[in-house]
Order: sequence, then C-alpha cells, then structure tokens
Amino acid sequence: MYRVIGVTMGDPSGIGPEVILKAFQQGSLGDDVRVVVYGSREVFLSQDAMLSRKGGDYSTMNKKILDFKAVDEIDFENLGKEHLFIIDVSDGIEHIDRVRPGEPSAAGARLQLAALMQAIEDAKRDVIDAIVTAPWTKNLFRLIGHPATGHTEVLAREFDVEDQVMMLAGPLLRVALVTTHVPLKDVSKGITPERLEETIRTTAQDLTRWFGIKRPHVAVAALNPHAGEHGVIGDEEDEVIRPTIEVLQKKLYDGVRVDGPFAADTLFARYGKEDEAPYDAVICMYHDQALIPLKLLHFGQSANITLGLPVLRTSVDHGTAYDIAGQGIADEGSMRYAMQLAVEILDGAAQ
Repeated sequence: MYRVIGVTMGDPSGIGPEVILKAFQQGSLGDDVRVVVYGSREVFLSQDAMLSRKGGDYSTMNKKILDFKAVDEIDFENLGKEHLFIIDVSDGIEHIDRVRPGEPSAAGARLQLAALMQAIEDAKRDVIDAIVTAPWTKNLFRLIGHPATGHTEVLAREFDVEDQVMMLAGPLLRVALVTTHVPLKDVSKGITPERLEETIRTTAQDLTRWFGIKRPHVAVAALNPHAGEHGVIGDEEDEVIRPTIEVLQKKLYDGVRVDGPFAADTLFARYGKEDEAPYDAVICMYHDQALIPLKLLHFGQSANITLGLPVLRTSVDHGTAYDIAGQGIADEGSMRYAMQLAVEILDGAAQ
C-alpha cells in the first residue's frame, strides 16, 4: 500500500514546475511513497528540456515523465518510484503552447486552478493522502474574470472549512497567523477576540493532530512595540489580545498552555539563542511579523501548512519568482522540504 503525495504545479509561468522537477530528482521520499503531479505534461517536458540544456546536476527526465488522466490509472508497483507521474489537467484549456516563463497568461490561470481543483477532488476521494502546492499568482485569475484569490481560500471553500489557519514551519520555529494577506493599515481591524481564539485553538489542535505534540505550548506575539506598554503605544493588547489569552487559559484543557502577549522583538530573539524551541508555535498578528523571523532562520527549509483542513496541505515558503523563471536557477529547497514534511507528518499521524 502506497502513500500518495499530490503536488500541484502552481503558475506554469513561474518557478513551480522547475522546483518540482529538481526536488523530485533529489531522490525517493520513501519506498512506500509515490508522488503525482497535477498540471500540464507539455509544460513539464518544456521545463525538463530547459534544465537539461542548462546542465549542472540535472539530468533529463523526458522518458520518465508519464502522463495519466486519473490517479486510479497508475500502476505504482510496476512503474516504480523513479517515474514522475503527471495527472494532465490540460484538456479543454486553449493556448497552452503560449505559456512562457515569466509571462502571465489566461492559459496559465486556468492551468493553476485546474491542477488544484483536481487534487482537491482526489483528496476527497481518498486516492491521495496529502496536497503539496507550488506557488501560484493570485492576480492571474483576473485574466479569466475571476477574483484574485489564494490557495488557502480555495481549499477552505472546497472543504467547507471556516477556521483555517496559515502556519509556516521550519525545523525550529513554527508561526501561525491571525491575519494573512491584508494591508498593514487593516491588520488591527482583523484582530478580534473571535479570530484570535480560533487561531489559537486550531493551531493547538493541529499541533497535536499533525505533529504529535500532546500538550502544546503556544506563545502569542503582541501587535505593538513593547506589547503596547498598557496603552502608551497602542491598546490592542489590553483590549483584545491579553483578555482573549486570559479567557483561553481558563477554557483550554488537556495541558494546552498559552502565554503572552510578548513583545515580538524579544520573543523571536530567543530562537536565535537557544538550541531547542522555547514554544511549539508562535501566534503572530500579521504576515511579516511571522515570516521575517521564519525566513531568517529557515529560508529554503520551511513550508506553509494550512491548519484546520480535513486533509494535510503543505506548500513552499516563496512565490512564483517571475524574474528568474525559465533560467534554471530557482532553489528547490522549500519544495523538497514541503514534500518531506508532508511525509513526516503522515508518518506521525499513522503511529
């Protein structure tokens, strides 16, 4: 019995296809693990040819890139783990031949969405065990008349989940976000008692479910410098964050601990001085508060995890990088880490 990791190609004009090919060439994720990729075989063959021309450590996979219409068609036992299995989602999508590295296109928008939607459908059918996503371009959807949207929003809608949380995880630091991709001027409005509580609860639950941490210890970062100094530099700590933590400290059970709010500068400084993580996760108020320390510590060795979903989803910690797409110089470290992390989490969940 094989565990199947479904990898979506993301924006075909970005670095997603390149980092997927490079990550796959690093070797097997395990004898009982198989990887299927949702996307366009034509795009992957083009990227394979580009990487082969560039030389280096990459060797062409042309004869090992096999395409299928459904996961159910793949004979994993006889084809073996050295093959890259493409679930081709390109039927009915016009002008795929116009997809170019670094150039947004309507075909690219349709491909990135079709890949994710097929992976979601297969996860619902239990024919894949986890979804790993390459980066896509939100604004690309405007070319096909759709609103700009992220993977997390689509996953939450399709799985009918309200309390999803974006977590970035590396070997030492895990950060979970109260607000995600919102302008800085709107962050304060997004920090409500309800949202903060659901972020902490969902994070604690999935630290147990996915990471096997029986008694999670969670720290909460303050929004303002010096944790607001009791209203001198902002009042969100006194009016929302601290009261919510105090309520949760009384309501949470099974050994879950929640501490804070801590001034973010001194909180994250502890991760640079200690060999072990002082907390199992840090709840952060906004995007850059979380991702700056995370990437300083673990850039290329961290992954995005959507908490609160019925299926495991991991992703890379970077964007589509149009500026280097098609040059063969993209770093596949985060993609490989996202794939490995998915396998490690599945291993832990199975124990």
